[in-house]
Amino acid sequence: MKSLFYTFIIICCFSNIINAQSDRFETRIKEIKKDIEIITAQEKATLEEEVADINEKLSEKKITQTEAELQKRAKAEACADRIEARIEPLERELQRLVKGEVEAAESDSDVIEDAMEDIRDDIEDAKEDIKDAMDDFKISVKNKKNKKNKREARTTSQFVFAFGINNVAQDGDLATLDNNGIRANNSRFYEWGWTWKTRLLQNSPLLNLKYGPSLTYNNLRPENNTYFVKNDQQTVLASHPKTLTDETYFRMINLVFPVHLEFDFSKKRRSDDQVIVKTQKSFRLGVGGYGGLNIRSKQILEYKEDGLTTEQITKGDYNVNTFVYGVSGYVGYKDISIYAKYDLNPLFSDNALDQNNVSLGLRFDFH
Repeated sequence: MKSLFYTFIIICCFSNIINAQSDRFETRIKEIKKDIEIITAQEKATLEEEVADINEKLSEKKITQTEAELQKRAKAEACADRIEARIEPLERELQRLVKGEVEAAESDSDVIEDAMEDIRDDIEDAKEDIKDAMDDFKISVKNKKNKKNKREARTTSQFVFAFGINNVAQDGDLATLDNNGIRANNSRFYEWGWTWKTRLLQNSPLLNLKYGPSLTYNNLRPENNTYFVKNDQQTVLASHPKTLTDETYFRMINLVFPVHLEFDFSKKRRSDDQVIVKTQKSFRLGVGGYGGLNIRSKQILEYKEDGLTTEQITKGDYNVNTFVYGVSGYVGYKDISIYAKYDLNPLFSDNALDQNNVSLGLRFDFH
């Protein structure tokens, strides 16, 4: 690789001395130089990622320090081989270009001698440039390692997404989920939210307070051609007078503020006599609750009449409770967990039987 840089330096010196060089020659030299810079940058980035991965394995004690050094050396050698292989065709082209220009200038030996003297000086400068570049690379790798060893902030933030099945339990009896007029496999819930997580212990990831707003969509699908009907102060299921071509779609949109006490069993570690604390690296358990408001309710019906398909969307007050509150919890590993929530408030405000919304699904906390 050094020979390539030296050859390039020779070309640059001759381009300043020999006025007979063509524009085509100079343009191609610049193109080759750019190609070399791109190849070098690409392989350097690849090597940095490989070294960072090795450092991660070392910090997690999956490999020893000796194994890490051997792997880094092997990756560096492989990187050098790839660079040599990719720039070899460019180097050969450079040599052909230089040979043609030197032959054109052979009639002036004094000029060549002076140029060679300049070249010797430039070679020494090139050595220093290469050394500086390697030092920069070592600093870059060190900075990445330091970043991995950096303590996590006491308070962090996450984007939350959850989905799963949704249903209602009557009078708090979960056994009624099987025969309550709601189709379980098609009734689903979705949740989008933003949370902050604050460690309650300075040097331990075990106890965390997790809080933030969420938007929840609780959907219910009545079966057997039924739909929700508002009858004065009560909302009940009734048979639809027409044959529905799709199951009724009843949706409640809530804006809530969940709060959880999270137990995070990630291991803390030491580096350079410093305790490194990072959360969401192992099993997690969260228990808590939520409170908020119902901001919209609607029902969608679809049926055919006289060969025409009608989709009926009804929005408004279905006697759904305005205030929403309940308990929730999750257990999982790293970013993924099993998530359950139960509304303590009745779904409808004045029904003879209380119906409480129940949800079970998967939760993703993108750290």
